[in-house]
Amino acid sequence: MPRLKNRLHERFAWLIAEGLDRKAAYSKLCPHVADPATLGYKLYHRLDVKSRIAEIQCEVHSRALMGIDEKRDRLRQMIEGTLPTKVNKRKDGTVETVFDMLGALMADAKMAGEFDGTAAVQEPEIKMEFEVYHRNHPNPPREWLRPDVMSRDEEGSN
Repeated sequence: MPRLKNRLHERFAWLIAEGLDRKAAYSKLCPHVADPATLGYKLYHRLDVKSRIAEIQCEVHSRALMGIDEKRDRLRQMIEGTLPTKVNKRKDGTVETVFDMLGALMADAKMAGEFDGTAAVQEPEIKMEFEVYHRNHPNPPREWLRPDVMSRDEEGSN
């Protein structure tokens, strides 16, 4: 679709495509207007303006340097350690490469939607139960009643 003939409509479409809301976009273009919210609403719902906004957004998304598959492949290589995550060039001419596998793994998980960084990672809960028998308990374990078994176990561990 070619550019819109009305310059106000074209600039409004570009501002909406860049992420401004209707009121803010219209206020930026026409700051002297008393009710930019209503005028922005009416302009946004015009068929030619809506189709131009969709076309601009599609064009912007297609200009991305890398597709999501290429980005995930690069992150996979960084996680494997075949591609450095950062390269530092110092003033003296030396080059330092950093392999941050954990950072690349977290970026890949965020990109996949598996990890948003707000929830803490749940670790498995470990429960231990101890049975404590008092000195004069009526039914202590048999190992306690036979001191020769205890002494052999202690000798074997030393």
